[in-house]
Amino acid sequence: MSMSAREYYLEDFEPGVPYLSPPRTITEEEAIGFARRYDPLYFHTDPVAARDSDFGELVCGGFQTAALSWALVQESRMFDQCPIAGIGVDELRWLAPVRPGDTLRCRFTLLDSRPSGSKVDRGIARFRYEILNQDERTVMTLVIIQLLRRRPA
Repeated sequence: MSMSAREYYLEDFEPGVPYLSPPRTITEEEAIGFARRYDPLYFHTDPVAARDSDFGELVCGGFQTAALSWALVQESRMFDQCPIAGIGVDELRWLAPVRPGDTLRCRFTLLDSRPSGSKVDRGIARFRYEILNQDERTVMTLVIIQLLRRRPA
């Protein structure tokens, strides 16, 4: 489903309907910068040494891909009005390496939602994220649980 410039709230997401983020290409500089700070393994930080790794080349850290999934969904602009907090991640799976130069998108689908038991202005939603590369290969999946605003009365 394509995105528009309207305000989205919890009730606007339909279970089972896939939404797609804009794409983003990962640069080598971005991959190495993240890895040096948060995941300094040689196959994330040193393109020459990475040739001798099991990957045979530089690859992005898995948690960089996870962080990027959140950024991609935010770039969809569908969460401009409704987010209150992320409250959990389940079923995080890295399925294929991400390399500098890959272009990633996030397909996100509402699995289910329910109103908050204590505050009527919010609810809890579970979304499945699938990170796709330029070849449409799924490189990572996760389920994120979010506290979202409900549409004002």
